[in-house]
Amino acid sequence: MFSILSFFATLLLILGAYLTYIVISNKKILNKIKEVGISKAKKENELEELEIGEFKTVYINKILPFKSKIYYIKGLGVLSVMTMNLGIMQMISFNINPFEKDIPQLTVDLIIMLNKRTILIEIYKLMINSETENYKEFLKKLEELKGNVADLKDFKSTEALWRDKYYSGFIKKTCDKQNEDILLNLFKDLLNAYFEYAKKEKDIDSEQKPKKVEAFKEFADKLIENGGVVAINNFKKTLGDEKTKVFLGKVFYGYLHAK
Repeated sequence: MFSILSFFATLLLILGAYLTYIVISNKKILNKIKEVGISKAKKENELEELEIGEFKTVYINKILPFKSKIYYIKGLGVLSVMTMNLGIMQMISFNINPFEKDIPQLTVDLIIMLNKRTILIEIYKLMINSETENYKEFLKKLEELKGNVADLKDFKSTEALWRDKYYSGFIKKTCDKQNEDILLNLFKDLLNAYFEYAKKEKDIDSEQKPKKVEAFKEFADKLIENGGVVAINNFKKTLGDEKTKVFLGKVFYGYLHAK
């Protein structure tokens, strides 16, 4: 009897040590993504951290802590960085919301669950004019980046189809820990392409900027109205519709900070 108890106690210790190793290891890739993203934005443009008050930490369903930091990227728009760490599950959401340039919105989510990594790159056509040559060149680059990770397994999304018409493009891939560097390099290449594209575009003039900001607000309002997006649905359950609108305006899409 004693030997059986000792065996199970030893097994639990080994399992605990393994899970601890996984959690620490997973946090490293999450921090790498965060560091790469913020460092790139800071290298390209001056950053100013913005105050978001109670939204610095929001607990979804009372157990999922979403921590947010928001920056104004001089000459481009708002950078939103949200992280969630629940030990065995971690995620980061990195969003560039351009109000100074007429380029699409960029959302990158990295979800880490034990040995699995999933990256969701979504480019939203929240633009005034989507017929420019620079925009078309960027879409070609996006397809090239997608081709570079063609060997990785596609992630099949089951979220709301109404958003499809807003897509400029997307890359959704999943892999094991051993291939996480491929995802990190994809993120780096994506940011390089996005910021190079931004440099080529002229600043939006003062008359057009309200249209750009309104495009973001309309899209955010449709997220509240139509739902179907897991994260937004959970925020609505926790915060309610009206407070979620404020959250989207101050944090996720940042249009309430547009200058």
